[in-house]
Amino acid sequence: MKKLSNGALLGLSLIISAFVFGVFFYNSRAPEKSIKTVGAATESIDSDIIKWRVTIARASDQNGLKEAYNLIRQDIAAFKSVLAAQGIDTKGIEIQPVSTNRTYSSQGAVTGYSITQSFYLISKDLKKVEELALNPGLFTERGLVVQSSNLEYYNSKLDQVKRRLLAKATADAKLRATEIAKGTGDEISKIQSARVGVFQITEPYSTEVSDYGVYNTSTSKKEITVTVHVVFGLK
Repeated sequence: MKKLSNGALLGLSLIISAFVFGVFFYNSRAPEKSIKTVGAATESIDSDIIKWRVTIARASDQNGLKEAYNLIRQDIAAFKSVLAAQGIDTKGIEIQPVSTNRTYSSQGAVTGYSITQSFYLISKDLKKVEELALNPGLFTERGLVVQSSNLEYYNSKLDQVKRRLLAKATADAKLRATEIAKGTGDEISKIQSARVGVFQITEPYSTEVSDYGVYNTSTSKKEITVTVHVVFGLK
């Protein structure tokens, strides 16, 4: 057989290299088959922290402002004593600055002042705090004027719940992708990408949703829902 010249060998090598590179380039550019699904998970949770926001008020004439300040300080002390008598730890109370506003007659003349003091209590004793908030007779007996009262409910283990829900939602997405792939004779492979939606924490049986997420604090019992958008490869 006649031997190839060095030039011919070099040319042949370049042709083979170009062919191999072309196949590799084509395969690398070829779109990989994939499937996108959305998984969801919902869980009911009970709150273990309660936050009670309270505003008490006093009124005075134009010359009684100093006395009203003294009275409202006494009101705070009386409020704490009621809590302590019910076995509620008062260390969780945070007191806000006093707010003072002028009051006017129908002719527009200053008649006195309205003084309010806001504070909140954070506690894990939900039952006792709820009983006091919903039946404020013990405070009215002390002469306290409760201008506003609001309860908020939170869960101290919310991060753990969120992680658990993410795992459930991802598993749900995988199950959905598997069922869809069966229809085409494919099998799913590894996750190519995943995007977590916002958490919706609502009262039970609520249809409330928001693009930015929901955190409803008005009820002790809550439902938390999350969605996960997952792209799986196919093989």
